[in-house]
Amino acid sequence: MEDAMEFAKQKSSEVEETIKSAVTTSSSSSSNKRLNVEELKEALLSKIATVERGASASEEDKEEIDLLAQKVENTQKRKNALETEEINGKWELMYTTSASILGLTKPKIFQPSGPIYQTIDARNLRAFNSESAPFFNQVSAELTPTTKSSVDVQFKKFGLFGGLIKINAPESAKGKLDTTFVDEDLRISRGDKGNLFVLLMRDRSANLDAEY
Repeated sequence: MEDAMEFAKQKSSEVEETIKSAVTTSSSSSSNKRLNVEELKEALLSKIATVERGASASEEDKEEIDLLAQKVENTQKRKNALETEEINGKWELMYTTSASILGLTKPKIFQPSGPIYQTIDARNLRAFNSESAPFFNQVSAELTPTTKSSVDVQFKKFGLFGGLIKINAPESAKGKLDTTFVDEDLRISRGDKGNLFVLLMRDRSANLDAEY
């Protein structure tokens, strides 16, 4: 009887140690994974910082940045950005391959020189883009989800000089946007024309309850 009790205690102790080891290993694995994501994000942002939001990026730069973005994207297996709170708020555009947003066909003096922001409000299915100098352009949009991470974008109104002049957008002004990575401070999205967008969170409280 004593031998049986001793055997039971030993097995119980072994199970307890196994659970502790599993919890420690899981915690360590989670910590290492998080550290790896942060390192990948830092590598992406460090490279982006050298190309003027994309305006001075060579084809080689674009390829390198795209590969770095893919590495970050691959750390987030579940693509459900529209269901997360992290997507909501005011984001600053740090990099894009979109020539139209960068104004690459315009003389340098007419290209956006200040911050470019995009506010996403997934609860109200709205988005609002705004530029600073030199023209303070704006555009509002309605969003229609097509998957848990992607939306159809219907632009509604264009604003010039901070909204002093507003123009209704034509029905043909539309696009698609897929958010392939989002966390509390970084968002990566890809458009239907193959453009890449990398943004940083600037104001988590921003919303679009009022129509612009």
